[in-house]
Amino acid sequence: MLKNGLRNFLEQRYPEKDLRSWFDPLTIDYGDIEKSVSVAFPHAFFGTWFAAHGKPALEQAVREYISPEVVVLYDTPISMQSVGMHEKNTVKPTQIAHSGAAVQEKPTPSARAASGAQFTFDTFLHNAKNVFPVASAKEVAKADVFPKYNPLVIAGPSGSGKTHLLRAIAHAIQEQRPQASVFSGNIEDLAALYQDGSPGARFEVRKHIVCNDFFLLDDLQRLEDFPILQEELIALFDSFHDNNKQMVFCCTDGLTAHSFLLPTLRSRLEWGLLAQLKQQDMDIRIRYATSHLKENQIKLTNDQIILLCQRFDDFRLLQGVLLKLAAFKDLMNTEVSEYEFNQILEHTDKSKATPLTADIIIGVVAEHYMLQPKDLLSEKRHQKIVLARQVAMYLTRTLLGSSYPALGRMFGGKDHSTVIYAVNKIKKFIVKNKDTKLLINELKEKCLTATK
Repeated sequence: MLKNGLRNFLEQRYPEKDLRSWFDPLTIDYGDIEKSVSVAFPHAFFGTWFAAHGKPALEQAVREYISPEVVVLYDTPISMQSVGMHEKNTVKPTQIAHSGAAVQEKPTPSARAASGAQFTFDTFLHNAKNVFPVASAKEVAKADVFPKYNPLVIAGPSGSGKTHLLRAIAHAIQEQRPQASVFSGNIEDLAALYQDGSPGARFEVRKHIVCNDFFLLDDLQRLEDFPILQEELIALFDSFHDNNKQMVFCCTDGLTAHSFLLPTLRSRLEWGLLAQLKQQDMDIRIRYATSHLKENQIKLTNDQIILLCQRFDDFRLLQGVLLKLAAFKDLMNTEVSEYEFNQILEHTDKSKATPLTADIIIGVVAEHYMLQPKDLLSEKRHQKIVLARQVAMYLTRTLLGSSYPALGRMFGGKDHSTVIYAVNKIKKFIVKNKDTKLLINELKEKCLTATK
């Protein structure tokens, strides 16, 4: 719970790829000493690397997320097995894979909990407007030999509960048919399995995946970052469909919103049923908050709960604030006073901050290179302007997650291939040149602080 809360907090400041590299491998829990947080590493070498790459960011986050009085204590390195890293690429037909880790086909009760037993249909809070997608997911989970809806595509905005439903399907299958094998993961998990890239290795991975009885894939929109997977996904799709094996995909928005999808893949995804999840309403947020507060024995008034749910209509941000309240109570060993409640909301409330935009990023980069923002949007090919434009493209891609075509339009109608080249070039510079990496981090910080 503590680690999830810290991650939600850090996601507002750092790119997803950075967190995956230095934060996700950590084991984080409450310390044995009062007002402390315990951090353990997967192995000794990671601890050395972490000291240079993630330590300051983590300690700053703990101070801001919980309290300046909390200290971070580092344990001796733990084995890789305890954090599941050794199983990253070991998806076998007789296993159920969840976010890159593997769980045995007949898990013990503790293994079931680790594989996401909290993500069930019973724990998915919804009202009448989301009855259809939930009913569709339940029908797929209990489908017999011949699937009724294949594939099922669950679409919806960020934080609407797509991943919860996908895991609920996997959990229901695991409970009802323990002999069934399920591949359940996201696009990045799939990309990790194919990281070898050689035809022989690709064939072996495909052979293992198609031996499963179910194929559940999350974050389909991330295919834009892994275009080479599209052809492979078509091959996987055909195999599962031809053998009457159920497939479920999750993505933000609808399929038509993702112009990067190959026509052959898009047409296949449209064969089945599209279930559209809508953002959670106020009553759902109140039910969730009340349940979470009761579970963690946090005492808030009804007015405070309503204020909390009104202010944070983004469900993930609401979850982060609730985790922050629980962490404060556990670590400070005291009830959350009205003053502390207001302080936590004040420091988490993003409604008063200016949203980060491409214009802000372009302005920050232009100022650093002593240029005008319009220079970065022009066709000028002066070496200094080209470099500044490439840096701005990279930062906009990293901080806003903008697609390559959208970036091309932002920067004066550039072709998406030009944008891809620019982003990849800066990525290589960061790896090869320490000064470039420091500069990029400095510009990121300026962009983020410009919104406050």
